[in-house]
Amino acid sequence: MSFDIHRYLTDLENRLDEAQEEQLLADYYRFADRKMTDRSYFKPERKPCPSSIEWEHIYFNDTFEDYDKMLYKQLLRANDQLTDGGGELLSYRANFGTGLIPSMFGCEVRILPREQDSLPGPIHLEWEQILKINEDFRNGIKPDVRSGLGQKTIDAAHHVEELLKGYPKLQKYLHIYQPDTQGPCSLAEAIVGSDFYLLLLDEEDEMNDFIECITDTFIRYVSLWKEEFPFCKGEYAWDYGLLYKGGVMIREDATTNISSSMYEDYFMDADQKILDAFGGGAVHYCGHGDHLSEDFSELKGLTALNMSQPDMNDMDGVIYPTTIDRDIQIIGMPKFEVRRTDRKGIDLKGMVHVGVCVAAWMGEPEVDPRGED
Repeated sequence: MSFDIHRYLTDLENRLDEAQEEQLLADYYRFADRKMTDRSYFKPERKPCPSSIEWEHIYFNDTFEDYDKMLYKQLLRANDQLTDGGGELLSYRANFGTGLIPSMFGCEVRILPREQDSLPGPIHLEWEQILKINEDFRNGIKPDVRSGLGQKTIDAAHHVEELLKGYPKLQKYLHIYQPDTQGPCSLAEAIVGSDFYLLLLDEEDEMNDFIECITDTFIRYVSLWKEEFPFCKGEYAWDYGLLYKGGVMIREDATTNISSSMYEDYFMDADQKILDAFGGGAVHYCGHGDHLSEDFSELKGLTALNMSQPDMNDMDGVIYPTTIDRDIQIIGMPKFEVRRTDRKGIDLKGMVHVGVCVAAWMGEPEVDPRGED
């Protein structure tokens, strides 16, 4: 059976209510500008508009060499938003998984079995290869940010950009955003491998040099992305249906595995360099990260936190005091947590956005995992 992306683009284009999308976008900007003081939290919604055509499942493995199918895989979420009346912004990224920046260092990106329906991941380098990268970096030889998956992400997004020219509403309301660049700690773990945690202590100087190289590569790639897609240079940025002030999101999933003191010693300066380079931005993590919340709150230019599992964190004693009480918004809060704050009469000060963020390996729980619903 032939695949025609235009069938699905036309369906979405016809279902988009321009007035509704304008209001939704205006509400997101108002939230990001800290102007929703009339409510405890921001919970955007649409009027449901189901599709009249069938949207079939597609496997990730079928998308990596077909940019139309890569777009379709992400349009499935846009279709769900319109069908169910969801309130997230429609968005697209060139989605090759977490191996984007590791591929620039020479990591093989391993594609997983098709039936697993998961994004590929990088295979770590040997320590001798890390030492050679450090030596090259000290001699002014840097990873090429168009190598590996670098140019493919740009080509895929330009392909979508061209497609959308025939769909004026989608061109305006389907937001192209930067691919998954992870963050300095997560990248170091992926490229070095599980020995990374011991090597931070056993090879401190080499690891510090490698983190500097990773941070430099991250900044050069995101800078290239923004040059290729100038609409990503503004005061706000999109990520997975979210909007926040600043120009970059740093993913801190691996960072939650280390202590606060190790973060301060090895990665806090790297994160700060990234935020400084792009006018601030947001951080994301899954799992338990409240032990880092004080450090994150001290990052200059941090405007938002995106966390997927509040049930694993001390929200009242740590997270809220180090975020919304310090002008750092929380974006993508699961609904079960705001139900809890409603029951307890906790005022979130219009600084929390509800929805969107779920852990990558699971859907959003229907009930509070803490048993508080």
